[in-house]
Amino acid sequence: MLSVNIEIRDYLANLITEYNAGNVDHFSAGRLPSERELVEQFSSTRITVRDALTKLEAEGLIYRSNRRGWFVAPSRLVYDPSSRVNFYLLAAQQNKTPATQLISQRCIKGPAEAREALGLVAKEKVIELVRLRSLNGRPVLFETIYLPEQRFPKLNKARLEGSLTTLMEEEYSVAICYEDNRIRVSAVYDQVAENLSLINGAPCLEVTRIRYEGDRQAFEFDKEYWVHSAIELSIPSK
Repeated sequence: MLSVNIEIRDYLANLITEYNAGNVDHFSAGRLPSERELVEQFSSTRITVRDALTKLEAEGLIYRSNRRGWFVAPSRLVYDPSSRVNFYLLAAQQNKTPATQLISQRCIKGPAEAREALGLVAKEKVIELVRLRSLNGRPVLFETIYLPEQRFPKLNKARLEGSLTTLMEEEYSVAICYEDNRIRVSAVYDQVAENLSLINGAPCLEVTRIRYEGDRQAFEFDKEYWVHSAIELSIPSK
């Protein structure tokens, strides 16, 4: 006999499969029944229902939106980290609607990891950009970007909610020649978790990226935190 949390998980998983196949009657705008409704339907407890929902979230079938409830997760963004296709173009190629919110920008000394990667000397500063990126209204990526201030003068006056790659190519004649991408499973906390509508300690995909131009001169250092259920890595062999 199945435990109640597995019974609820299986029940919702079947409805999600039918919903994704075109039976839109199951959920209104992809929204699942509230936790209270599920508690009443299965004569269960909030803890048991939340355990079932957490299992579905871990499988990438649903996602939580703060103060709005649980929703059926859309198809994942297929992403090749070894390629240099920008976020907007990649989303458009997969019929998704991208958006970027600039959370903060400032000129600072910057963390040692970024300074070392960019090869900065003692008095040089970096421009720090913190952005939240979404697909179809769902936050999927929290990123912190560090750029050498001397390489990108007056960047603070540019529109920073769009494609930074395109901006750097068009306004600063950047020609990316190489990228170093390091990927690992990590967890998100505090500001990152809140912006991604995740709980503290939720798993994520952490990407550390260094971009180079010209004769392997580093010009960008990134820390990216992807919602793991929103992305699928595809890395073809070279």
